[in-house]
Amino acid sequence: MSSADAFQQLVEETLLANAAVVALVNNRVYEAPPPKGARVFPDVTFGPADSDDADADCIDGVEHVLQLDVWAQDYGRLSSAKRIADAIRKALHRADLALPDPYALALIEVASIRAFQDPDGLTAHAVISVRSIIETET
Repeated sequence: MSSADAFQQLVEETLLANAAVVALVNNRVYEAPPPKGARVFPDVTFGPADSDDADADCIDGVEHVLQLDVWAQDYGRLSSAKRIADAIRKALHRADLALPDPYALALIEVASIRAFQDPDGLTAHAVISVRSIIETET
């Protein structure tokens, strides 16, 4: 398993184990959403991910930035998407989490949250950027 896969799995497991997040989205945290017609809102999906070298003296590291997308349909109102985004922030930002060997999570933080209406006028969308620094064994 790559460090990117391990990080995404950790984020998903953390969200699904968090009572505040589950109270808002149930178990609807997806790598890819269900097909049209089977989808229930609100939900959270994984978006694009970036990785960069984060080596330091005597440490091999990788910086990962993962996008989480919150989707809610409440006639375009942003409040439910913002509540979900805030619950996700509280679950992840500087949380004391662990990755499986050979990885060590040095940092996890919510770098930004942006909420806006989608063009359909019904869907609220929040984009959450989650940043991590992961140390790897060589």
